[in-house]
Amino acid sequence: MKRALVLGCGGVAGAAWSTATLKQLSVELNWDPRNADVLIGTSAGAVLAALLGAGVSIDQLVEFQQQGGISGSRLNWNHNTSWGKPYPPRPQLTFPGLALFKRSFVHNISPFAAPCGLSPAGQMDMGSLVHLIDSFVAMGEWVQHPDCRIMAVDADSGEHVALGTPQAPTTSIQTAVCASYAIPSWCPPVTIGGRTFLDGGVVSPTAASQLVGSDVDEIIILAPMSSRVLDKTKHPFNKVERSVRKTMTQIVDKEIKQLQTAGKKVIRLEPGPQDLQAIGYNMMDHKRREGVFNTAIRTAGETVEKGLLEA
Repeated sequence: MKRALVLGCGGVAGAAWSTATLKQLSVELNWDPRNADVLIGTSAGAVLAALLGAGVSIDQLVEFQQQGGISGSRLNWNHNTSWGKPYPPRPQLTFPGLALFKRSFVHNISPFAAPCGLSPAGQMDMGSLVHLIDSFVAMGEWVQHPDCRIMAVDADSGEHVALGTPQAPTTSIQTAVCASYAIPSWCPPVTIGGRTFLDGGVVSPTAASQLVGSDVDEIIILAPMSSRVLDKTKHPFNKVERSVRKTMTQIVDKEIKQLQTAGKKVIRLEPGPQDLQAIGYNMMDHKRREGVFNTAIRTAGETVEKGLLEA
């Protein structure tokens, strides 16, 4: 049986939730996530996919969340500063996704294509993220995993591109992760092979549909931006977050239906009510990261049990 692991977008909070949940899944299945036949990562999920693809174990990822470092590596990380501030720096007065904005009216790219296309270029310093990946993969190289796909979006065409595959422009894992993490208005767009790329989450929070025509039998999806148990809220910022999450959930629903129609077994894992409470409305708020991780450690057993029963 061939198994794929799909790690979705979700910012700092999403990476924390995914790590705790993936740890529990690995225990339940007695399985090492590094052994997935296919690794697909989007944005924060691209960071995790790259690290797993480079040979970093799930226990080391847990250690990273708990302590900020990973034993035996040269990683120097501070969760309070290395993720950047919980709000975006002042963006540039350039709009790299204008073509995407125009194209979104002709082609049904995604509900987020138009607003992301109108977003100015972000200016977050990506040095820390590069250092994180560079601590395990030589600069300019790709990971050792035979099929690690890092998802990004072509800012001109809206094409969802799997960096790391023969069809995509050649690049390093460091650059690919930065491209997948190029959140509009927050992180800078990345140019690869003359093409400008934005965050893969602009098109899909998971990119699971990449596997519809594949020979993979089972697909494990961790979707921090999806949830089928959305609660009502009066806080205006939370209302915006819930609206975005509802749309993300609909995209994941559609992708999973496509996979199941194609005969794939799908294990779907997403945050529950307690996780959503811990996450709040800002997935990039590093001040909530520890609380999100600790909450997910407590809820992961129920999350994984539900995902396995539904598969």
